[in-house]
Amino acid sequence: MATLQQPTPREHLQALLKEAWQRLEEEPLTAVSLVQQTEPMARRMGDNRAWAESLFIWGVVSLYRGEPTEAIPLLSRALAVYRFLEDEGGQWACLRAIALAWERAGDRAQALETLNQAQSLPHQARLTAQARWLRWFEDGQAGAD
Repeated sequence: MATLQQPTPREHLQALLKEAWQRLEEEPLTAVSLVQQTEPMARRMGDNRAWAESLFIWGVVSLYRGEPTEAIPLLSRALAVYRFLEDEGGQWACLRAIALAWERAGDRAQALETLNQAQSLPHQARLTAQARWLRWFEDGQAGAD
């Protein structure tokens, strides 16, 4: 009789994050319960990439729910971790989402400043094309109260 091997904590974390990304792209509101699990797991494990991804997804879901003042600190924390990791794609995504959050919060000057930071990154055009999460906001479906 074969025994099933249980996933390691890191494998479990990665599986939850993979599902959270899928949900963010398909049904954003359902992703929050997953990242509320992955964020503390990643932090405890010292997995900075998973931590940044968790914070980013959580922030985007908050923005989708129309809660830009909740989204900004989550996205700013994710941005700090992505900067530590020197991950340009993560930095761009955070800056782009923070700009949206500032706009939704009614601070157009801060939104423009943050958007300019995102657009100053060398590969921003390619990153924009790859950002499937961004379509929820471009289509006007999310959090535009």
